[in-house]
This record gives sequence, structure tokens and C-alpha cells, in this order.
Amino acid sequence: MKLSDWLLIPNPDGTKKRRSKFAADIGVTPTMITAYCAGQMWPGRDKMEAIARETDGAVTANDFVDMESAQ
Repeated sequence: MKLSDWLLIPNPDGTKKRRSKFAADIGVTPTMITAYCAGQMWPGRDKMEAIARETDGAVTANDFVDMESAQ
């Protein structure tokens, strides 16, 4: 699942996910989250591990690879 899609899924309590909180949880700025979502930047290994951990495995390193454009 793309990070941008995961961020649109409401929290279990129905509240909206906030990019600023997610950014703080993984140790980056909200601007970095925007760049990750737009495909302008790829997270390094440590940040990718943090993303996978914070999304409970819903977003993985493979989700940052656009296979259509790689062909």
C-alpha cells in the first residue's frame, strides 16, 4: 500500500491521521512525508523500517517502487 493511501485511512477511533504526527513518530519533518508520498524522495533504510513499524507492515519498501515506470 502506498504511504499516501495509508495516511487517508481513518484511525480506529475514526479520527484522521495527521502527517505531522506520523512524521514525528518516525523522526522526520512533515515536508519529508509529503516528499515520500509524492515520490520525490525515498526513505533510507532506518526510516523505511520506521514506516513499516508505524504502519504495522501495511507500507513496506516495495510500496515505494513503481514497477510500471521501471519497465
